[in-house]
Amino acid sequence: MKEYSNGDITVVWNPEKCIHARECVRGLPQVFRRGETPWIDMKGASSEEIKSVVDRCPSGALTCRKAQPSAEESESGPAPGITVKKNGPLLVEGDCSLRDSEGKVLAEGGPYALCRCGSSGKKPFCDGTHIKIGFDDTKDRKATD
Repeated sequence: MKEYSNGDITVVWNPEKCIHARECVRGLPQVFRRGETPWIDMKGASSEEIKSVVDRCPSGALTCRKAQPSAEESESGPAPGITVKKNGPLLVEGDCSLRDSEGKVLAEGGPYALCRCGSSGKKPFCDGTHIKIGFDDTKDRKATD
């Protein structure tokens, strides 16, 4: 994991969770600069703008925290839930742990993205391979007539 701070907020990037949805690059290309080092420039926008884009990261690879979070902010979070993305992963949010078949914790709380296409190199997590292979979730459905 890598951290980037502007003194007001810190953006944490976990590349292992990244599914390359590009919400960050599309949202603030002056901050999230693909192909540059460092790839996150915290001086490129206001803290509020950066937080707004980070909050749209579907996999949780990007997270954001205030330099001095209040007690209320530390304890609150989204309700647990799973969203099926069209032709994409399962997005898990909230306080929901993921364990393997032996009980080992793989992820502690969301957000994180789980593979649906079966081709991820980071199973059970999504790595964005569904985009490369043209995964179509309508082809996996069977009629239940």
